[in-house]
Amino acid sequence: HLAGGVSADPRVKLVRRPTNGNISAATNTAAEHASGDWFVLLDHDDLLHPEALARLAVALDAEPDADLIYSDDDKIDLAGARFAPQFKPDWSPELLLSFCYTGHVSAVRAGLYREVGGMRLGFEGSQDHDFWLRASERARRVAHVPHVLYHWRVLPGSTAASGHEKPHSFEAGRRAVEEAFARRGVPCRVEQPDWAAAAGCGVFRPVMPDEGPSVAILIPTKNQKKLLQNLLRSLEKTSYRNYRVYIIDNESDDPETLSFLAGLPHTVLHIPNVDGKFNYAAIHNAAVGRVEEELLVFLNNDVEVIEPGWLSQMVGWSRLPGVGAVGARLLYSDRRIQHAGIVHGLHEGLAGHAFKLLPWWDGGAMGLARATRDAYAVTAACMLTPRRLFAAMGGFDEEDFGVAYNDADYGYRLHDAGYRSVVCAEAELFHHEGATRGFGDNPREEANYRRVHGHRRDPYFSPHHDARSEAFAIQPTVVPTSDRGPVRVLAVSHNLNWEGASRFELELTTGLKAAGAIDPLVVSPVDGPLREEYEKAGVPIRIDPSLVSIFGGPAAYADARARAVDLIRDGGFRALHANTLQGFWAVDAAREAGVPSIWSIHESESWRNYFDEFPREIAQIALGSMERPYRVVFTARSSAEVWGEMDTRNNFGVIRYALNVERFQAELAACPRDAARAALGIGEGEVCVLLLGTVCDRKGQHDLVHAFRAMSAAEAARVRCVVVGARDSLEYSRELRRLASALPADRRERFHIVAETGATAAYWQAADVFCCTSRVESYPHVVLEALGRGLPVVSTPVYGIPEQVRRDVNALFYEPGDARLLARHLEALAGDPARRAAMAAASGWILKALPSHSDMIEQYGRLFRAAAESS
Repeated sequence: HLAGGVSADPRVKLVRRPTNGNISAATNTAAEHASGDWFVLLDHDDLLHPEALARLAVALDAEPDADLIYSDDDKIDLAGARFAPQFKPDWSPELLLSFCYTGHVSAVRAGLYREVGGMRLGFEGSQDHDFWLRASERARRVAHVPHVLYHWRVLPGSTAASGHEKPHSFEAGRRAVEEAFARRGVPCRVEQPDWAAAAGCGVFRPVMPDEGPSVAILIPTKNQKKLLQNLLRSLEKTSYRNYRVYIIDNESDDPETLSFLAGLPHTVLHIPNVDGKFNYAAIHNAAVGRVEEELLVFLNNDVEVIEPGWLSQMVGWSRLPGVGAVGARLLYSDRRIQHAGIVHGLHEGLAGHAFKLLPWWDGGAMGLARATRDAYAVTAACMLTPRRLFAAMGGFDEEDFGVAYNDADYGYRLHDAGYRSVVCAEAELFHHEGATRGFGDNPREEANYRRVHGHRRDPYFSPHHDARSEAFAIQPTVVPTSDRGPVRVLAVSHNLNWEGASRFELELTTGLKAAGAIDPLVVSPVDGPLREEYEKAGVPIRIDPSLVSIFGGPAAYADARARAVDLIRDGGFRALHANTLQGFWAVDAAREAGVPSIWSIHESESWRNYFDEFPREIAQIALGSMERPYRVVFTARSSAEVWGEMDTRNNFGVIRYALNVERFQAELAACPRDAARAALGIGEGEVCVLLLGTVCDRKGQHDLVHAFRAMSAAEAARVRCVVVGARDSLEYSRELRRLASALPADRRERFHIVAETGATAAYWQAADVFCCTSRVESYPHVVLEALGRGLPVVSTPVYGIPEQVRRDVNALFYEPGDARLLARHLEALAGDPARRAAMAAASGWILKALPSHSDMIEQYGRLFRAAAESS
C-alpha cells in the first residue's frame, strides 16, 4: 500500500533498508537519499499542518542565517481531536539541557545535519534531543516559528501518551545531556529528578560540584537583625565551599543591629545613601568595587536558603559559555512561587515574575516553572553574575533605576550584549518579600522603564500566552506572518458627539491611519461635531441610521443587519471595529459577513442589566455577541472584571486609552494660562477647581456644588469652581444650574457652568485642581488630561480611576455623595500650595508611567493585523 500510494508523486521517494536500524539509522538513510537544502523531520504517525512548509519557508526568508528551526505543536487523538498545545519560547539553550522542548516540527539545514553526523545510534527514544544538543552547538542561528504546525499523534504505547511507555528513552536522554555539559566545559553528573520520573517526563538536571571559582555574597541590610540572622544561619548549610559573605550596611542606626553586625565573622561594608536617598543600585555598585572574588551573588536579607546545593548549582550553570547571570527559584513561606524569572510585558508593558503564586510542585506551562531555563532577566533578590562582566556592563543603573527594575534592566542589557540569563530551578530559597523596606514602585522609575525598555519583546514569553497572566495562561492568538499594507477596516462609532468614547474612536482611527496600519471607513448612525474632525484627518465617513434598528422588533433588526452585512462585504473590509457596547449590532453583522471584529468597550455597568432596556430578543443577541470578536478590548481592568463572566472564549483583553500628549500640549501652548484665568475672572491668589465632562446623572457633578456649599467661608473665598460640559437638553444639566444658583451669595458667582465644547484648553490652563465626581466610569480621558496638565486630582475611586492615579501621591479619593469629605479635600489643597505642587509634579510622572498613545496605536495595529489574518 505504501509503495503504491507514493509512486504517483515524484517528490516522494521510498527507500527500503535491508535491516531494521531503528529510528536513528532510518533517518540517516533518508538523509542520504534526500536532495533538498533542508530536512524537515516528521514521525511516521504524526500530522503536519497544511501550511507547515510554507510557514517554515517564510521564517527562512526572514532569518536566512538560521540553521535550525522549530515550531509550536499540539497533540491529536485517534478521533482527530486536538489538545495540549505547546507554545514555546524562542531559542533557549539552557532549557534544551533540561528537556527537549524544541520537539516538532523541526527542520535542519542539510549541510549541518551531515556536519554533525546526523542521528547517533544508541540514543533511540531521545535521538532528537541528542541531535539538537549537538547541532545547536554548531548552528549559526536557531529560529522559532510561533505557530502550531505539528500534531503529535497519541497512540497506545507511544511517548505522546506517556513517557512511562518507553523508559529506555530517559536513560538515553540523560546520557545526551551529560555529554552536552561535558562538551561545553562543565563536567557534572546528570540525573532525572524523582518528580520527573514519577510523572513520566524526560526532564533532567545536573548535579554540580561543590568546588569552583570564588564567590562574594553581597547582602544589603538596615536595622533588620532578625531577618539577617535568619539568612546567615541558613547560609551555614551551603555545600559550596569557595565563598565569602559581605554585609552591606546601609546606615543602620538600631543599637541592637549595630552590636550584632560588630560581632559577625563576616566583612561588613558600611555604605551610606546617596544624597540622603536610598538607592539600591548605588549601594550595590559601591560594594562591588570593594570585593575581588570572581563571581558576585546579590542576595536580599529577607531570603532563606532551603537546599545546601543552591550555590553549587548556580555556579555550575554560570560556567556555560554565554551565560551572564543566574537566578534562583524563590518561594513564599507557604511554598508558592514568588519568582521564577523576570518577564517583560506583564503588567501592561512593564515587568513581572514568571509563575508567581503557583504551588511549588506545579510545573506550569510546558513544565517551565520547574525546569532550569533561560529568562529575559532574573531578580537581584538572588542573582549570580561574574564580577568582571558586571563591571564591563556598568553595573546597575543608578540614575534611572535606583530602587526598582535595576535587575530587569541589567538582564536586558546582558541580552543585548549577547549573554543569557538563567533561572536555576534546583536553587530554591524562601523569599519573605515585603519584610524589609517595603518600597512600592516609584512612578518615575516606571516611566523610565517604559522610556528605556518599552519597545522590547520578551523572547521567552510566547505571544500565545496572556500578558495579563503571570502563570502563562493561554490566550487564543494569531501571530501575523505579514505586515505589508494597511488593513481595510470598517470603524463603527455610536455617535459623533464630544464624548469620551466617541473621541476615542476618532483618536484611534486617525492614529492608525496616520501610522499606515489601517485603511478605514467610519460609519455612524448619528451625526455630530466630530464629523468635521474626521474630514480634517482625511478619513472618509458615512452617516447611515438605517444600519441599526434596536427597538423596531426582530424583523426590523434583521433588515438593518442585512444592510450592514452588505456594506461590510461590498467594502472589501478585512476587519471591523465596534466602539462601546452600543455597537453590538456591528459585531453581529461582521459575524454574518464572515469578517473578524474587534470590540472596544468603555462601559463598566454590569452585563446582567446593561441591556435591560432593549427588547429581550435584541438583548440576547447583544450578550451573545461577546464571544464573536477576535478580541473584546476594555480600557480598564476593573471593567473587564465586571464583564469577566462573559469571557467564555478567553478573547477579552485590556488596552489603555492613552492621551496624545504632543497634541494636548500643543493645544495648551496655544492658550496662555494668564489669559485663560483672566477670561474666567480668576484672581492671582485664587485656586481654580475644574470639573470637565458631559454633565449628566452618572457623572455626579452635583457633589461639587454641595461640597462648595460645605466649605468654610475662608477657604471658599479663595476657590473658584468651573464645570464644563453642560447640555441644557438634559434635565440633569438644568437641575445643576438650579443648584448652583441657590448657593450662598458669597460663592454663587464663584461657581461657573459652561456648555459642552471641544475647545477645552483654556479651562485646563486656568485650573489648579481637577475634580472628578463620577459614579460610573471606565478609564476617563479627562483624568489623563488632568495628568497631562500636571494637576492634583480629587476623585471618586470608581472602576478604572484608581488604575490611572495613585492614592495620596497625586490623588485624593472620596466616595460618591460624600460632599463633606470632598469639601475637606478641596480645602486641604486650596490651603497648601506646597502639597498641590508635589501632587502636580507626581501627576506628570504617573502619566509617563502609563501606556502611551503610541503604545495604544501599536497594540491596536497588531490586533487589526492579527484579526485580519484570523479569517
